[in-house]
Amino acid sequence: MVEVLPAGESYAGEVREIAEGHVMTLALPLPRQEDGALAPDVGIRMTFVRKDGLYEEEGSVRDVSGERTPEGLVVIQMNGEPLRTQRRDFVRRDASLNAEMDWNGARTRCVTKDVSGGGISLLFGEIPSVDEGNDFGISLNIPDGRLPIKAQCRAKYVREILRGSRWLAGSQFLQIAEEDRQRIVRFVFRLELAQRRPR
Repeated sequence: MVEVLPAGESYAGEVREIAEGHVMTLALPLPRQEDGALAPDVGIRMTFVRKDGLYEEEGSVRDVSGERTPEGLVVIQMNGEPLRTQRRDFVRRDASLNAEMDWNGARTRCVTKDVSGGGISLLFGEIPSVDEGNDFGISLNIPDGRLPIKAQCRAKYVREILRGSRWLAGSQFLQIAEEDRQRIVRFVFRLELAQRRPR
């Protein structure tokens, strides 16, 4: 994620290369040329995910290429080594997403309480059919315009949280495509950025 400083527009993209001298090349959907938000020498804040956590650093735009295409390459000169701001691989954030649990031949609609790249917690309006230790399938809708994520999970706990009206089941992923795990990580990452951004 590239955020124009002072707090302004932000652009989600993909890191293509990190070179010596703290130079980073990104693939980004570029703004219209007349907007001029990502021009050379513009100050930015970079936030990105590595396998061991969330990293941040400030810097400036060095070069923008492909301005006439929907996605271009942006070269960033960072001020220094990016700092890890979250140590955990899978940051967990509260998020209400529609999901469907598949267990023992029955499907149950539910909503997530929180999500991470390592697992999800699910809210139910009645006692869920799964118990601690049960494995089940999940279909999870992430708001990224793509098909639902399908994964296999194991229930780590099931507990009542609101006097007979709400139950919570925490789970971890047993089987999930790495691409789908990264979709969840990127979603959580966007939530993290939104929470950090000053109002």
